[in-house]
Amino acid sequence: MKLALSTQGKTLDSVLSGFGRCRYFVLYDTDTQETEVMSNESNMTAGRGAGTRTAQDVVKTGAEAIITSQIGPKAISYLKGKDMPVYVSAAQSVEQAVQEYQQGQLQEV
Repeated sequence: MKLALSTQGKTLDSVLSGFGRCRYFVLYDTDTQETEVMSNESNMTAGRGAGTRTAQDVVKTGAEAIITSQIGPKAISYLKGKDMPVYVSAAQSVEQAVQEYQQGQLQEV
């Protein structure tokens, strides 16, 4: 499964951050353990609608679920309309959030 995790960095050690204005997404494939990085810098300074625009960009990556530290209602609504599960985690790193997901410790929002 391809997970999209919102973060300020580009590695598995990076700290999770809020969804709409995060700097990057680490895209993690749970089957191959490979990662990709998607920049979200174009949405970081958006006056309005950053969450929805970010959600649209993440859907285009082929991600199958999102893990974030915080997400707004408009982004959730858009993602639910695309049948994209969203999980909120208080994990300190991308790697820890992936482990929580794989162990079934995260609940869908």
